[in-house]
Amino acid sequence: MTRAFRFGVMTSGKSSRDEWRQFVRRVDDLGYDVLNMPNHRAAPGWSPLVAMAAASEISERLRFGTLVLDNESVDPGVIAKDTATLDLISAGRLEVGIGAGWLAADHVSIGQPWRSAGERIERLAEAIEVLKACWSDASASWQGVHYRLDGARNEPLPLQRPHPPLLIGGGGERVLRLAARLADIVSLVPNMSAGKLGPESAADGRGDATLRKLAWVREAAGDRYASIELHTNLTQVIATDDRAAGLAKVKRGYSLERDEDALAVPHAVVGSVSEMADQLLERRAAYGISYYTVFEAGMESFAPVLAELAGR
Repeated sequence: MTRAFRFGVMTSGKSSRDEWRQFVRRVDDLGYDVLNMPNHRAAPGWSPLVAMAAASEISERLRFGTLVLDNESVDPGVIAKDTATLDLISAGRLEVGIGAGWLAADHVSIGQPWRSAGERIERLAEAIEVLKACWSDASASWQGVHYRLDGARNEPLPLQRPHPPLLIGGGGERVLRLAARLADIVSLVPNMSAGKLGPESAADGRGDATLRKLAWVREAAGDRYASIELHTNLTQVIATDDRAAGLAKVKRGYSLERDEDALAVPHAVVGSVSEMADQLLERRAAYGISYYTVFEAGMESFAPVLAELAGR
């Protein structure tokens, strides 16, 4: 079965209440499906759950996603209550993205420990069990290595049952296999184990790397693979009538030589509205990716692609 496209916009917030209201309405008017927000303590930006609660009163159609909560910055027992509340406030429009964290500055800047990647992924796996336990029952007890629930009270439960859609993403094999087993939405992103953008993360965003990640997800998911929605970020939207120049930019960014390899990068679209729509249709057939998040800077130039795809 071919899954329908969904498109989101990533934003860190605005500088005032009025600008936020105008922005949320604009995302809605342009036809996007989801408003996504990151969770970085070391960078400027609004608190995502608080901002989304306000946005849910501005748009009655948009869904709202954390892309993603940093498990190392939050306590899953507390976040379970916060997200259940937001799911109720938004009338069941919340999608909870959570990850193991990749930016050390988010933690050391506020005195938190920065654990090894292996321990962070272990803690994420346990945190997901805590979240699901809290979202499922009015009272929950659970004992793990890193987290514990002792008759935790969870009323009210989230509106969406059994829980809000859970998104887990990453670029490494271990976290993607975890996502394949536990998430409703798996986000395929470049491996950021180095803690910064660079040649390694760029190479991990190419088409061949994406196919390798999909193989991990497919194997780990088993029979549930068909039920998983695949997501990625469109970090480059190059709307242009000079496609050759646009492809040259992608090739430089990903250290590629051939146009066909640039066209296979799932994080960039290049060309006219029709050409960008064709790229996404080809990628859905090749990779199965149907949910894309566009960064705020590219949302206006990408919006006509939504209408183009809807008309096909």
